Amino acid sequence: MLILNIAAGKFEPLPMSSQETLMMSKFVVNVDTSYFTDTLADTVECHMKQWVTDGDRVTQHRYLNMDIIEFMERTHVIFDRVVIYRFLEHLTFTQVEYFIYLVSTILQKGGQVDVIVPNYTQLAEMILSDDPNCSDFAAKNILLTTELLNEPSCPHASIWTQERMKYFWELENRFKVELQHPAFKFDGRDIYLRSFIERI
Repeated sequence: MLILNIAAGKFEPLPMSSQETLMMSKFVVNVDTSYFTDTLADTVECHMKQWVTDGDRVTQHRYLNMDIIEFMERTHVIFDRVVIYRFLEHLTFTQVEYFIYLVSTILQKGGQVDVIVPNYTQLAEMILSDDPNCSDFAAKNILLTTELLNEPSCPHASIWTQERMKYFWELENRFKVELQHPAFKFDGRDIYLRSFIERI
């Protein structure tokens, strides 16, 4: 299985179901501008081609310090799965549709997209019940501020809810949103939306 892990940081792809076998061999391409690596994309693509034809292949990970838009615009590799954890919300409103289009060009039909974003429905409910006089206000304020706005150097720039996920990913009939988990716990916080999306 060929997996593209977008803006991966230190997170590996999660299993998409409890039945997903850990024995399945995977070639995971992790693309993030934070990596200390000078590996070139064409080198990784060459390794992938060799891996696909290897009868004794084992799971491998490669790391690319590269802009994900540029990578998807230039690669000829077609992946089986695309993983996007806590990145989609950093795209501006004007970038979202082009980004989704690019994902469709590098994912085989029947392939899966696994997305985790802050769930703005849940965050809005937290704001509406916000009480600065409660004992845990400081912790809630940190969570709300970071998940709604993030840091000025890397702001959150688009809003995601279950309805918005379905609207944008299904807009051009390239994808179908199959399953959504609206209170998914990830990295110690249970305010995320996890969506499984199929390339059609």
